[in-house]
Amino acid sequence: MILPPGFDPLHPNRGVSINGQIRRWPNKIVPYDISAISDSRDRQTIELAMQKLMYDTGITKPGQTSRTSCVTFRPAQSTDRKVLKIQYGTGCSASVGYNTNYPNTVRLQRNGCFRSGIIQHELAHVLGFFHEQSRPDRDQYLTVHYENIQQGMAFNFQKYSWGREVENQGSTYDYDSLMHYGRNDFTKNGKPTLTPRTAGAQIGQREKLSSIDIAEIRRYYKCS
Repeated sequence: MILPPGFDPLHPNRGVSINGQIRRWPNKIVPYDISAISDSRDRQTIELAMQKLMYDTGITKPGQTSRTSCVTFRPAQSTDRKVLKIQYGTGCSASVGYNTNYPNTVRLQRNGCFRSGIIQHELAHVLGFFHEQSRPDRDQYLTVHYENIQQGMAFNFQKYSWGREVENQGSTYDYDSLMHYGRNDFTKNGKPTLTPRTAGAQIGQREKLSSIDIAEIRRYYKCS
């Protein structure tokens, strides 16, 4: 992910989601521009991932048979004030939350990032969510092996704290979160960087949003 300006990874004060209505996308709509993605198959992969996220986070209201979207990704229009720009890049990364003073971007490396679950992970950042292992209570559930982390990458494993810039979503710790790192992410020596404290727990899946991920997005965007 791309951390917003003013965020100091050495002095973190964020939790799972960015605090404040101003960081949510207005009207729960994310206008996007994928004109920089030249391959039609890559564009289709992105749009299918968006559709999957919209469907999974959608709500079926009483008396209805169809689902109502919680958040909507749609092509940008000339009247849109801010637009999510999706482009090729090095690695898989995204800006976090709705940003009025700097670009809203997703960067996807052609070799490795064009899978639905990976794209949904980046889109969840865009909606305002950080990594699960950044929760302030993570030490109850994980051991972080700093001695195995690549030089200069330790900030990715910082534990944040609830405060004025983050919102506590009130959910239990979620090993199955699409937003959780895997055991060996950013390893410098092939040894684990994260070890769950719960025997048999699996972390780092990149297939789909977990049930808790879905509940948190709905709660953050006040969908019911």
